[in-house]
Amino acid sequence: MRISLNYKFLLQITGWLVGATAVLIMLLMQVLEHHEGTVPLWGQKSASTDLLIFSPALAFLTGLVATKLTHRALLRKKVLPLHWHLKSQTLIDRLPGHILHRAFMLSLAGGLVAGIILMLCRLRRIEQITYQEYLGMFFLHSVSLAGAITVMAVYRALGDYQMLKEAKAKKQSTST
Repeated sequence: MRISLNYKFLLQITGWLVGATAVLIMLLMQVLEHHEGTVPLWGQKSASTDLLIFSPALAFLTGLVATKLTHRALLRKKVLPLHWHLKSQTLIDRLPGHILHRAFMLSLAGGLVAGIILMLCRLRRIEQITYQEYLGMFFLHSVSLAGAITVMAVYRALGDYQMLKEAKAKKQSTST
């Protein structure tokens, strides 16, 4: 059984962006290395600061890159546009049409996920964790977030074909 062109693209893009995120996390943790034996949950040099700054930024950049790559693939006909008959009834299609606005909304989702993680730690009365546990948690959170944001951004961008076609036609008509 052959895999669909769109699924193949989605798996490739997700793999690349998750891999890039993993490398970025490893480098970032080497550079920051500001935590010693334990990491507090709250405070200036804490898990909350790292998560609440990094998660929205990661989601914004991942959404932006995934959307741009999908648009490029659509215009080069490397993927097929989505033609959903219930298009306006899906949550992903309610993301904004403008790329920067969409990336901003995805960054809010990243911040929300980080906030949920911190609140769950607070409910469990976790005030600090070991540095090794923190590295594992931060790594898993980051690659999971990158994967989820990539899937949402790619699916939303696959529905942008008509808009891209109109923009390309308009650009060609003004240049001639």
